[in-house]
Amino acid sequence: MIRSAEDRMTWVCTREPPAARLRLADSPSSRAMLDGGWWPTSRDPVVELCSLVTALTAQRGGVIERIMLQPAAWDSHPRRIGVDGAVVRVGWFTTLEAALVIVTGPRNLRIDLAVIAPETTYAVAAAAMLATSRPANTTRAADILSIPPSPSSRPLARHGDDVAAWETEGGHLQPDRQPTAPART
Repeated sequence: MIRSAEDRMTWVCTREPPAARLRLADSPSSRAMLDGGWWPTSRDPVVELCSLVTALTAQRGGVIERIMLQPAAWDSHPRRIGVDGAVVRVGWFTTLEAALVIVTGPRNLRIDLAVIAPETTYAVAAAAMLATSRPANTTRAADILSIPPSPSSRPLARHGDDVAAWETEGGHLQPDRQPTAPART
């Protein structure tokens, strides 16, 4: 197999990567499906993976050696990235869920994270990251975004929108009765 020069390149983030939006379980559990959630700010793997590796190294210690991702969810597919003088190998697997990233390192280090799409709203992403960081969570990464945001994170209906809000929140109008305006006194 002939490898291109691009396959052999080590990509380095040339600007300061954003702080990783990452939430990990306090203590890893052998029963948990996920170790936490990660909400990247873009689909640029060089910038986002540099940010993720930096955050994981700071929070969990140790060295990150490999990262496994699904290629359809990202704009480009570098095979190696340079982070703080170390090289991290990146594997792209079409069989992996798009909502999952697997990070490995020495001494059986393995961190499975749910990947929340960058365009996800804050309320949905916060609920998903909270769900993934619970000890002994049993939800798969692909099913995480089906968890609704908490009621306190929903926007309040504006005056006059209460009928529409009721319709979209599971209630319904009786078909034979239309809403009426309050009587004027």
